[in-house]
Amino acid sequence: MTTRRGVLSGVAALPLLTRESRAQPTAWKPSRPVRLVVPFAPGGLTDILARQAAEALTPRLGQTVVVENRGGAGGNLAAEAVARSAPDGHALLVGTQGILAINKALYARLSYDPDTDFVPLGMLAQQPNLLVARAGGFVSLTEALAAAKGRSGGLSYGSNGAGSFTHLSMELLRSLTGAEMTHVPYRGSAPMLTDLVAGNLDIAFDALGTSLPQVRAGALRALAVSSAARSPLLPEVPSVAETVPGFDATPWYGVFAAAATPPDILAALEAAMQAVLTEAAWGRILSERQADPLPGDRTALTSRIAREREVWREVVRRTGVRAD
Repeated sequence: MTTRRGVLSGVAALPLLTRESRAQPTAWKPSRPVRLVVPFAPGGLTDILARQAAEALTPRLGQTVVVENRGGAGGNLAAEAVARSAPDGHALLVGTQGILAINKALYARLSYDPDTDFVPLGMLAQQPNLLVARAGGFVSLTEALAAAKGRSGGLSYGSNGAGSFTHLSMELLRSLTGAEMTHVPYRGSAPMLTDLVAGNLDIAFDALGTSLPQVRAGALRALAVSSAARSPLLPEVPSVAETVPGFDATPWYGVFAAAATPPDILAALEAAMQAVLTEAAWGRILSERQADPLPGDRTALTSRIAREREVWREVVRRTGVRAD
């Protein structure tokens, strides 16, 4: 039988229970499929990593994560799509240096602000570019830089196009060393590498995924990796920074949410991303793709991107290159 004292004690306990439930809210979960917007066409490393991440995130978020490819305009179409979506955690961006650190300097007008519209949830990977020369050419970066300073006209270098990351990376190297170089832009990596192998170019930065097979086949020589330290995947290849202190031009790929997303949603998304990125399975995926992890929480990654903005926008300013 219920006593008056029991009823009163139960009533008195209700406010305490309510406070406790408020102090420990249930973690946010998406109410419909989550879009992971990729700024390039299917098939490249960015798309491959995004699809792997979507598959791993789906059970953690309790909703299907679908990849949506929106290529064009240097990644600006994808960034715009996420920036204009409701900031409710259901649209995320796969971002790169181009979108977050470079495009504001390259393009006269953007429909989004990369400085303030996005926050990082986690970095999928980083993959250094390779500085390569033809097989019968330079044997080291030191030799190449000496030739650039001593040869009339300096060196010729190829890139994937004016304003591309490979173009700006070489301009960063040139500015740090004072080496004389002539830029030869191409429409993509394949024709550039063909000319490099044929001896029509001296050197070039190129994605590890496309240049490494040529190095292993003996058609190209790897002079250095573009990351600040040697890549664990190519420990025998020195970093550019070993010859040119302070150099770091490492492409990375991250997942970003709209900055206006409520804190509880951001926390849930970041926790899911970090759980995926620290699994052994993700490490195996990176190894298969010749990529390295790029750890860090939201605060650390935000600081890194802010530093990179200063570096790359100064490079763009010095070169005077524009994308529109």
